[in-house]
Amino acid sequence: MTVSPENVTNVSGNKPSQIRKIVFFPIWCVSCTIFISGSLWRMIGLKIVSHYTHLLFDIATLGKFETILTEFLNPKGGLPKPGLASYISSALINKKEHYVHFAAITWITFSLILCWSSILYMRANNIGSWYGPLFVHFLQLGSVFPVGVNDLHYAAHFQISNNKKSHLFRSEAINFLIRYVIEPMQGFIPTFWLNHHVRIHHKEHNGPDDIQGITHFERNFRNFIWFLLDMPLQWYVRGPLMHITNGNKMIGLEMFFSQTMYLCFGAALTKWDMCAGLLLFWIPHITRVMCFNGLNEYMQHALVDGRWGNPDDPKYNSFLLLQPSRSPCSARGLRYSFADNFEERYHAVHHNFPHKGMIGQDAYVSKIKCHLVFDTSYVLFVGAILKKDFMSLARWWRPCYLGDKKSDKQATDVNLDLEAKARLIESFLLPAYDLDEMGDWIKKPPFPFNMMDLGRMQRVLG
Repeated sequence: MTVSPENVTNVSGNKPSQIRKIVFFPIWCVSCTIFISGSLWRMIGLKIVSHYTHLLFDIATLGKFETILTEFLNPKGGLPKPGLASYISSALINKKEHYVHFAAITWITFSLILCWSSILYMRANNIGSWYGPLFVHFLQLGSVFPVGVNDLHYAAHFQISNNKKSHLFRSEAINFLIRYVIEPMQGFIPTFWLNHHVRIHHKEHNGPDDIQGITHFERNFRNFIWFLLDMPLQWYVRGPLMHITNGNKMIGLEMFFSQTMYLCFGAALTKWDMCAGLLLFWIPHITRVMCFNGLNEYMQHALVDGRWGNPDDPKYNSFLLLQPSRSPCSARGLRYSFADNFEERYHAVHHNFPHKGMIGQDAYVSKIKCHLVFDTSYVLFVGAILKKDFMSLARWWRPCYLGDKKSDKQATDVNLDLEAKARLIESFLLPAYDLDEMGDWIKKPPFPFNMMDLGRMQRVLG
């Protein structure tokens, strides 16, 4: 039975026993520690090391470093001026409007090669002690890690088409390298974006069979930390099993094989040199899984308007945010180099037009319906969700922003006072599906979902 906050409703569910909570509490603490420490660790690279390193580069080049890098990564209008960058991109990509993706992937490829080779060389020749490789590691987290994430994501969306002219790069060898080399070097498992995100999440849209879905449990901080513990299971177990269960055995077996080879490489690198293994493989990978991707995956569908009976429809579980966030990177050359939709603030547009690139999604806003429109930025939205600041969310909410006048419920939402809106938005964090409606994937294995508070007696405003 789909949970509907249309009336005052009692929602009952399973709660872990007190004994189980006590026994597994240390695991929850480990997950929480990884999330907090990993996020802070990444901030050192983002806000300190990359900031001052790029400052020195810019001073040494008399300001040309920032100008050239900004123009390369995010030129005005989305297209480069006639020149070398324009010529090379035109020769390699299928559509000129995808230039920003080409530029970002080019930057991270060059930078990853430089960072990896530097750390490997220093460790092989015992140069720079431990602090030299650590400095390069932080530079990678700050200057490379945040760039190209969404671009790799969109490259996978273009790759799903059988028409090769719709793929990002004209050469399938380059598209192959993105999935099997660049993604792993950025901390993802091979083919994550194509086989997990595009072929599962964008097919199921947060429905009962979406292994990235969060609509079956209440969104609160305790459950969020348990959700992060499922991320490695989701990547390594649930994803391949989902494809095999759905009859796509070759994709599932390919995923098992490639991710096994990925882990074997990490183990071999660590056996050769513990420092290199940690700095190049394990820390970026764990940070990517449980800090960066875990938080975004949770937030992008945290609110679900379940009153309509079909919570897997993107217009009820995806948001539009009307204000852009500040660049996540203050480093010169990168602080103005992120495309307008780098933080996916037009997430509802993306789910309706998944083959549309990162630039120009604002032009598609009027073509969709979305019940979760907020006049705020992604950073503030994330903070409000984590803190359960429903009053701020209520002030930002724009129920009829897209002009859908046909819905009486939406018209009623507009006229609610602030406190009533806050209570209604709070109900959007409740489970949208009962456990018996969820796919069998939730039981393979049942952990950590069997540790979550899956329901409570709740007063829900209609």
